[in-house]
Amino acid sequence: MTEQRGEAGFKPRLSPRPRQIPERCIQMKLSTERLELRPLEERDLAHMQRYATRPAFYRYIAIEEQTPETIAEFLEKRLEEQHDNSDRTYFAIEPKDLGFIIGATRIEIRSRDHRQGDLGYALDSDYEGRGYMTEAVQRLIIFGFEELQLHRIWATCDIDNDPSWHLMERVGMTREGVMRDDKFLRGRWRNSYLYSILASDREL
Repeated sequence: MTEQRGEAGFKPRLSPRPRQIPERCIQMKLSTERLELRPLEERDLAHMQRYATRPAFYRYIAIEEQTPETIAEFLEKRLEEQHDNSDRTYFAIEPKDLGFIIGATRIEIRSRDHRQGDLGYALDSDYEGRGYMTEAVQRLIIFGFEELQLHRIWATCDIDNDPSWHLMERVGMTREGVMRDDKFLRGRWRNSYLYSILASDREL
């Protein structure tokens, strides 16, 4: 796939001046041996438009066909959220030796009373099979338990998305069951696996 295909004449609707990243987000930079997990930035747009418009990227996600315009809108909304006291936090995945985004992770507090949260992730297919996402999700789980003080973190994936549920098992999550017809995707109902991990699981 040619980079930036379909972007001729397209001008993203991002603010003309760089945003001031709020202190809340500056503090939410995480690091692993190979990765920096950082707030999304405007400079990520071109890379996201390259990989996130590939049909294989959103094959199992219940969203419309992605275009450079929809990716720009998505990034714009995420940048706005970073200025709010949102319970949802996105991290760009940036390998230290590359210096640009190759995917993103998300963690969201679903219930403060019950200390429940969920996570999501997506990766540029050019960088699959290198353990990047496993490394990122492991760090995100630590962040969820130690910094957000969650008790339970859950995630779902389409039952045919083998790489995703294999990843969840690698990071110590347990399959709780099948969510039947939980999403309508590309004209048909789809089932998902539900996985979770508890703070106490890490002590076993």
